[in-house]
Amino acid sequence: MEYGGVLLLFDGDNPSWTEELVGMAGEDPGLLGAMVADGLLRDEGGVFSLTDAGREAFREEAAACFLPASPGTPGAAGGDLFRTRLRLLIDRKHVQRWGLKEFAPRARFLVPPLRECEIYRLAPGLEWVWPSAPVCVRMREYWPITGLAARNAPPPEPGAAEGWFETLGVAPSYFEVDLLHLSRYDFQSYAGIPRSPNDPWGLLNADRFFCVRAAASGADGVRELLATTGRFQLALEVLRRMVLPGYMDLDSFDQGCVNWLVFVCDREEEAAECESLLSPFGVDLVRGSAPMEVWALSLEALEGFQGRAETIHDLLPAVGRPAARTP
Repeated sequence: MEYGGVLLLFDGDNPSWTEELVGMAGEDPGLLGAMVADGLLRDEGGVFSLTDAGREAFREEAAACFLPASPGTPGAAGGDLFRTRLRLLIDRKHVQRWGLKEFAPRARFLVPPLRECEIYRLAPGLEWVWPSAPVCVRMREYWPITGLAARNAPPPEPGAAEGWFETLGVAPSYFEVDLLHLSRYDFQSYAGIPRSPNDPWGLLNADRFFCVRAAASGADGVRELLATTGRFQLALEVLRRMVLPGYMDLDSFDQGCVNWLVFVCDREEEAAECESLLSPFGVDLVRGSAPMEVWALSLEALEGFQGRAETIHDLLPAVGRPAARTP
């Protein structure tokens, strides 16, 4: 099809595009106007998405290319565009010469349904109180083994985490990130290791960067950032005990795995403020859930980075701002 390359950009993970983003993806943005004229796209103030005819054309093109892709349905345009821009920038700004780069927009992770006051306390310093919540106490009693010792026990059955919450009569909540980036280095060494049925994201044997959009400032901003950090800790707790016990902090060959929470802002001044709000807490920010790290990053800094870093581990320290690192 004449529009094949551009048409296939509008998949389930990237339902909305602008001319700029299409150009960043290496396709011709000049085709967008013709696709609107042909009834395949709608143009809403420079934000393009598929029409019903476009969705059908997408399915036909994907089938012709033997791609297991589905057409995208736009959500909040600002969120869709943010996630696509972030993915393109991270991808374009580092090479990952001997590895794989994977991205999962809007990845969701099971967490206990705690209110903000049940997650942390500020009086006078930062205290994480979620470990004393009854559901977390019961989780630790029922799933007591983590780390390397957990590898000696049978792995959790498929759906074990969901089933456990159901037996408690508790409806779980979810920690959702805007973009999950998985970095796989020397991936061929791990090619023969099967994925866990409890791991739809492919966290096993990867470094993980959990990217969440942030535009917080002032006292309300601190609370929002801490609540998100606490929910990330809860997600790690569930993953370490009920999903991938023994493999969240070490890979199958006992090499360390990275779990970074990355607050992503539009402008660099916002990222600087995010760092300034979080960094005074120091190691208290990760206490009880280490190894993990908390960073602030801006799209502006990513866009301004000249050249391409070798790996994501080279890129983020060059453009990001560490708020808390594991000692």
